[in-house]
Amino acid sequence: MKRKKIAISLILALFLATLVPSIVTAQDQVPNGPWVDEITFQQEPDESKAVDMLIKGDVHIHLIDIADPDLLPKIKASPELTYNIAYGLYYDLTFNPSPFETGFNPFSNPKIREAMNYLIDRNYIVDEISKGLAVPKWVPTSNAFPDYGRLAPTIKLIEAKYAYNFDKAREIITAELEKMGAHYSAGRWYYNDEPITIKLLIRNDDIQRKLIGDYVANQLEKLGFATERKYGSSPELAVIWAISEPPKGLWHIYTGGWISTAFDREAGDDFLFFYTNKSFMAILGYTLWKYYVTDNTFYEIADRLDRGDWSSWEERDALFRQALELCMKDSVRIWVINTAPPMVMRKEIQVATDLVAGFQNDIWARTIRFKDKVGGTIKASDRAILNDPWNPVGGTNYAYDLIIQSCTNDFDALANPYTGLPMPNNFESATMEIEEGSVTTWSSDWINVSFVPSIEVPTDAWYDWDVKNKKIITAPPGTYAKAKVTINYGDVIGKVKYHDGSVMSLADWFAFWPLPFERSNPESSIYDESYVPAFESFRTNYQGQRLISTHPLVIEYYVNYSNPEAEFIATYAAEWPNMPWHAVAVGMKAEEEGTLAWTSSKSKANNVEWMNYIGGTSIPLLKNALATAKAEGYRPLLASEYATAEEAAERYNKLTDWVNAKGHFWVCNGPFYLELADFSAHTAVVKAFRDYRWKADRWAWLSSPPIPEGSVVLPEIVAGMPGNIVPGVSATFTLNLQIAGKPYPNNKIDFVKYLVLDSAGNVITSGNAVPGAEGEWAITLTQSVTAEMREGTYTLMTIALSKDVAMPGIINTPFTVTLGGVLSYFNTVLEQREAQLNAALSALQATQAEQTAQLQSAISSLQTTVYAAIAVAVISLLIAIYAVVTKKS
Repeated sequence: MKRKKIAISLILALFLATLVPSIVTAQDQVPNGPWVDEITFQQEPDESKAVDMLIKGDVHIHLIDIADPDLLPKIKASPELTYNIAYGLYYDLTFNPSPFETGFNPFSNPKIREAMNYLIDRNYIVDEISKGLAVPKWVPTSNAFPDYGRLAPTIKLIEAKYAYNFDKAREIITAELEKMGAHYSAGRWYYNDEPITIKLLIRNDDIQRKLIGDYVANQLEKLGFATERKYGSSPELAVIWAISEPPKGLWHIYTGGWISTAFDREAGDDFLFFYTNKSFMAILGYTLWKYYVTDNTFYEIADRLDRGDWSSWEERDALFRQALELCMKDSVRIWVINTAPPMVMRKEIQVATDLVAGFQNDIWARTIRFKDKVGGTIKASDRAILNDPWNPVGGTNYAYDLIIQSCTNDFDALANPYTGLPMPNNFESATMEIEEGSVTTWSSDWINVSFVPSIEVPTDAWYDWDVKNKKIITAPPGTYAKAKVTINYGDVIGKVKYHDGSVMSLADWFAFWPLPFERSNPESSIYDESYVPAFESFRTNYQGQRLISTHPLVIEYYVNYSNPEAEFIATYAAEWPNMPWHAVAVGMKAEEEGTLAWTSSKSKANNVEWMNYIGGTSIPLLKNALATAKAEGYRPLLASEYATAEEAAERYNKLTDWVNAKGHFWVCNGPFYLELADFSAHTAVVKAFRDYRWKADRWAWLSSPPIPEGSVVLPEIVAGMPGNIVPGVSATFTLNLQIAGKPYPNNKIDFVKYLVLDSAGNVITSGNAVPGAEGEWAITLTQSVTAEMREGTYTLMTIALSKDVAMPGIINTPFTVTLGGVLSYFNTVLEQREAQLNAALSALQATQAEQTAQLQSAISSLQTTVYAAIAVAVISLLIAIYAVVTKKS
């Protein structure tokens, strides 16, 4: 349920634009905003019912994967349905790592958590539970992301080290339990003479996690634990595993699930997010993360990777490899599978689908349409609708909520659904100066980068905030940054409209600039302790900003954030005021008055409601805050600098009209506006916002991903036995990469790596393939490599990453190393040598015969010449004699 700032490879845009036919007929007029008029959302947790509804036409699209593999044949057989595969959903086992106030928690011991990796047979789960619609997963890095390909040698060693081994799990867990004071008797584990009972929270709103939970419980019972299985949906179990105080001992294990909402080209922040108390989840108020006690070395590495605190690609990968190994030692969660489920829709629907996130992204709402018309109502279903409160500062982070929000929100940048690279959505260009020595690269033509020796922050840049006196603090002399990012947002001031009819002003950009400083300072009336760790990361990276011009709006940012791809540094700095300042101000007023709290954590600490802009008992409290704000002419923080009292009054009046009409406070500037949100019925409706600044066809070029297809030609060392490798003999494999039946251009390939794995999953050798003819890549195992290989079955794993698709293509090709083939090989070699010698002998004999014939011919010719010479001599002699005789006469 993690989101990232994401955003274009215009090279890919041009590439795909040549492949995508026009989807607008001559009589259709492309509207502003979305293609359709509205989308209705309804909750349907039963996947079988969801498929039936799709077939009948009761809904057009199901916005989450169909996890039950038994339903796939039905989906394939239906002439009404189509589907795409998404790779962004993955499952884990989340552990409660805290010692219990009452009772016993074996998982407070990190060695027992680590040993749980041996207890889980991931291949069994893939084959028997997921029916092949998944791959095993050991580390947080998704199998579909580029980092998996880059770090495959390390990951494969981890996978081999932590492969299923029940006996090893038993051995380690037994030793650690005895150290903790537990004892084993008559097939059961006891602590203080009480049976140790493991409390499992098992999600039952998808069949796979229910089956996984039961499997884990069965494995624990085989070790001698008693189990208590509590089944429930996401909202039912979240209040226990995520919100309750872990020392209370209400649970031990939760069957967790996570969704990546876009390609994660830089997954270094996974470690801070999943394993430390500095996680964004802690900021949102999820209590569990506050009890994470991370090894100091791991904590430091995770923090550095999150902040991009490294100076070269090699240094970054070295940190990543350490983090991969240390996260296995920590194992506050262990990873189980990366799913590959179908994302199902009716065939009349056209929509861009993210290869990782499926429909859980920001592109789907901007591309969904009926193929044969403009307009109409899309009926969508999801596993859950409206889980947690919405608010602009610390609201819900559930994917089920975010997918609806993606319709209403707008962003500075969007993620390319095939590469994860930023696509500028609400800015025109970025100019960057980066400190020399950076390994930063970029491929997009909307960005211009130069390198400089150093970057000093101007002393008039906004740098800090005086909470007590409510004043801007400018950058002290001698303040430096790693990057200067200048963003041109275009002519947006006075042009961009919000859903309530208000028009964007500078107040929307700068009124709440001080908000991070206020929320992290105990002297502020809106201080939130849970936000402090996130602010520390922000403060490390943020070095200041300056307003350069208003028409067009140009802002200069100074940051310490690093990334190997410059596009991400630019979009890290960029921003967009999705919600107008006056709508945020109402929430701040309620925070100041103590009637509501932005985050779950603060709401619990202050015993007030978690602020909800779209429903529940928050609405009357927010209405009171709005009335007070109107009466007082409330202009918090910098709003008073950028909005007059008259402008504030007009804004509050527009918001009042909106709330009276819609019943909620959710005002944004995205392509849809929120028409209805019903927490009781779990339904929602969004309608087209025709004052949206962009046309519906803006992202029409996003059709299908150019993923390379591959096959491997096995070497034939032994005649008639391809794929049989002989120790001590070099072997060359040929990888053929194609797209649409044609060779994949070599210049479109980022890299092709290979690994050779033995039957136990150990890495024998690795390297980079060598390009040859277009679409061909050679992989050679040298004599020294094959000489070290024992007889048995091996796998050649090739990992090809296209520059146009961020998900690596992985092909596993089995081959055999055979000692029995040695004799055949040498017989083949001898036969080849014999044939070569016979051919050489025949050639020699032919040459000798030809030479003999030539010699005989020469001799004959010479004889003829000699005979002629003798004849001439004889005649000459006779003439001479005749002359003498005549003379004497």
